[in-house]
Amino acid sequence: MRAFERSDAPAVGADGATRPEVGYVARVDRAERALLAVLAADVAELLGVPRGVDGTPQWPVREDRAGPALRLRTGPVERPRDGAVRRLLPDASRDDEEVAAEFRRLTEDDLRAGKVARLAVLWDLVTTPSTGPDDDALVVPAGRAQEVVATLTDVRLVLAERLDVRTDEDADTLYDVLDDEHDRAVSGAEDDATADWAGDSTTDGTADDERAVRRYLVSVYGALGLLQESLVELMLEDLRRGSHRRSGRGGSTSS
Repeated sequence: MRAFERSDAPAVGADGATRPEVGYVARVDRAERALLAVLAADVAELLGVPRGVDGTPQWPVREDRAGPALRLRTGPVERPRDGAVRRLLPDASRDDEEVAAEFRRLTEDDLRAGKVARLAVLWDLVTTPSTGPDDDALVVPAGRAQEVVATLTDVRLVLAERLDVRTDEDADTLYDVLDDEHDRAVSGAEDDATADWAGDSTTDGTADDERAVRRYLVSVYGALGLLQESLVELMLEDLRRGSHRRSGRGGSTSS
């Protein structure tokens, strides 16, 4: 995956005419698109979206532009048991259980629906075949960028939970697993060859598998962070430019 850049991707209007559409583009190959689709589907499943026979998420029917109807539960809503879901739908209060329970009753259904709708946006973007000459171009229209950023945040929260990242210190040391593996690969190549020749079978396959899974999750976590951070930076730059243009039309507001 490559960081996002600005893009003037062609868009077809209601009149059938093609015109540039301001947006953002990242290089994401076919395998990486499939990975993003799986991640979106998995997080959606955590939030209650069922899978079809072929494993495709059964996304709910999209709400109209007026927004979803307000949902009010009359009974209590159980606190999620899965730590990853609790990261997505956290308690409103750590000190007052009654306040947390009431807030969850009033808001959780709408919070879930909003997150699911954004996950569906990412799913559509990564599963829709590219219409341009570059199959690796993942184009995010400017109007969808905020939803994509929020969804990448949610996916990374789930990965952080699975990786036991709870504090800033945990996050700081997260990539040590990749550095350690690189050091072992460089310094241990000769030892590995000797062990293979001698028939050494003392390696714990289960531990190796667990390390491999963790390395993979860490690399995915980092790649998603690259996408997220680069997209946020571009959005902020565009926001500052827009604010500068608006202030410029009206002259200086300082006295």
